[in-house]
Amino acid sequence: MSIASHHAETPAADASRLLIRLGLAILLVALPILTVALRGAIYVLMPVGAIVVLIGAAIGAPDHGPRHLRTALVSPGGLAAVFLTFWAAMSLLWTPFPGEAGQRFAQIVGTTLLVALVAAYLPARTRPFDLYLLPVGVALGALAVLILAFRAHLPFGRPQPFDDQLFERSMITLIVLVWPALGALCLRERWIYAAILALLAAGVALAGFAQAGLAAMGAAAFVFAMAMSEPVRLAHRLGLVVAALILFAPVLALVLGALIGMTLQHPNAAAQSILVWREIILAEWPRLFTGHGFDAANRTAALGYLPEQTPGSLLFVIWYDLGIIGAAGFAFLTAQIFLITGKIPTSIAPSVLAGLTAIFVMAMLGAAAAQIWWVTLIDCAVIAYIVLIKGIYRSQRPAAPGAEGAADLDDARFDAASARGA
Repeated sequence: MSIASHHAETPAADASRLLIRLGLAILLVALPILTVALRGAIYVLMPVGAIVVLIGAAIGAPDHGPRHLRTALVSPGGLAAVFLTFWAAMSLLWTPFPGEAGQRFAQIVGTTLLVALVAAYLPARTRPFDLYLLPVGVALGALAVLILAFRAHLPFGRPQPFDDQLFERSMITLIVLVWPALGALCLRERWIYAAILALLAAGVALAGFAQAGLAAMGAAAFVFAMAMSEPVRLAHRLGLVVAALILFAPVLALVLGALIGMTLQHPNAAAQSILVWREIILAEWPRLFTGHGFDAANRTAALGYLPEQTPGSLLFVIWYDLGIIGAAGFAFLTAQIFLITGKIPTSIAPSVLAGLTAIFVMAMLGAAAAQIWWVTLIDCAVIAYIVLIKGIYRSQRPAAPGAEGAADLDDARFDAASARGA
């Protein structure tokens, strides 16, 4: 009877594994490659891949999905995310463009909720083959970007058309996704491949000559090296620094703006952005409490209601849209993310901390922080990190033939940890 039950369950299990692998291939292989050539590829591939993964996980009938989702929602980070979502929804009442802001809000919340479901219902253990999907996708995407940049700047022959904005998006996509890819290779102890992939990503950042991309790669590489020794302490310190930077961003803008006004007669673009932020704070200081409403910064800047030098940093967007209440919620959420990262096993903690650093550096330097494609990219990175974290068990070497009891004990401990929402 047990053998018959096993054979009856095999087709469903095979279908579940096939669909999960297909969905992960769409997210982790096709997305980094096709974003190099198609501007709207991420808007299609992200939801399609996530839905395919979710269907495959549902076919497997996991019993841990609702429990993991409930545990995440009642955690400090989950409650902070729920509060931030509630406050953003409330701000739609006083945003200057409620129709467009409501549509953008629904898109962000819908995509993020889909990713949360995928993270909750994915199998507790990632298969070794699935860990290699993202490194393959990032490597091929990086090669495509480098070839595109090389062909566009050939000194001979017919010049090739070059889309600067598409190239920038492709570069940012690879800089965000390269760190979970490196984590997967390091987890499987493929050090040479990890070094080659890191060189490809660095080459993409150098080919773009983008200050935000180079700064993000440099900061992430520094954090990766520092986290090899003490990831827990580094995670706590980074969380405090980033949270403090979010909370006291207007104070920094006021102080730096005053210093720039007294010392520089011809400020550069970055200094002009700080001066514009300072003027906005002084002119509309009551809005520091409630903000102008969700999506106000992006929409007013696009329509020309704000000066051209208005900063595009995530710090400015959070304060301008949601005020001190939204900034406090976002700072607490950010601190919780770094604290949770400090609890991740040391085998992958450096890559996760480096990835978070790259994301926050680019967002704070104004790399499309208010764009829908940026939020969609972050959601894809979350799925990549979930796959990486759930692959820790599969990366262990098989037990010796005489150690079946120890392997069974390890399985029991892993299942118990999964049940607690680890």
